[in-house]
Amino acid sequence: MSSIPSFLLKKLYAKGSLKNTTSGFQLAIRNTVAPATIVGLAPLRVDGVEYPLETTTAILPDGRHVSATELSADSSLSFSVGDTVTILVEGEPLESGSHALFIGPRTKEVGEVEIFVRDTVS
Repeated sequence: MSSIPSFLLKKLYAKGSLKNTTSGFQLAIRNTVAPATIVGLAPLRVDGVEYPLETTTAILPDGRHVSATELSADSSLSFSVGDTVTILVEGEPLESGSHALFIGPRTKEVGEVEIFVRDTVS
């Protein structure tokens, strides 16, 4: 767990980005804190349900798609201030309403970051 205060971590989540897609759902994180190097991602959880990394893809600011299973110290991604990364999850779309989200990027600089937020699918 990182030493970054939770109120700052919550600011990493792009509020209102939780949306259903034709093949699941998506959300986004926006770097508003400091430059970081993402070296991994914990399985995303929505309302306590864990989604396997094999179903998760990150869309980078340059438009590239990277599977969450590909992220490692040897295959990291630069996450500069101002960058937005969209996270796509394959599976069932979410029900309308409010959802509790857990996003857990692992960074080279501070280790695992735990982002707990709520957002709504309309």
